[in-house]
Amino acid sequence: MVKKQKVVSITLFIAISLLFCLSPALAARDAAGKTFYTTANIWYENPGKIYSTNYHKGAILPVGTKVTIKKVGSRGISFVDNNGLDYRIVYVKRHHPNVSVWDYFDQYFSEKDPVRRGGPYKKFSKTEQDNIKKGIIEAGMSKDAVLMSYGYPPSVKTPSLKSNNWVYMKSRFVTKSVMFKDNKVFDAGR
Repeated sequence: MVKKQKVVSITLFIAISLLFCLSPALAARDAAGKTFYTTANIWYENPGKIYSTNYHKGAILPVGTKVTIKKVGSRGISFVDNNGLDYRIVYVKRHHPNVSVWDYFDQYFSEKDPVRRGGPYKKFSKTEQDNIKKGIIEAGMSKDAVLMSYGYPPSVKTPSLKSNNWVYMKSRFVTKSVMFKDNKVFDAGR
């Protein structure tokens, strides 16, 4: 009887372990072909090669853009917007050492439109909403408004969003520090 219980326990452990190992693949099947919305502004110079670092130069794919996910994998995320333009985010692991591609996906994509009536965008002040549309950061903005306006700082530079100093990468060699006090920007850097 004890041997039988051990075999059942081991089999159950293996089955659960496999489920956790396969969950990214299952999530990929769940996301592919489905409609999502961007939850933050995404900058790009070439829509076919957007680095997950979200360098702040070029055009902006605005928050609330409706997209259809084509593929999510360890190397990145590919999707198409309503105009048929293809985008590909190249996942740069060294810039996100403690963030998986799936965590990154959850940061930037949602099944609910954030700018819809009652969505998170609507809770911001008019000034914050204007800044988000422009993709800028100004003193007085909340951390949540900064995330929507500027995206998530690479975790290699900002390991925790609880920090009062977030460092963004404007390009490979140029950074921008944003300082917070009481959850509000007090220094938006340069």
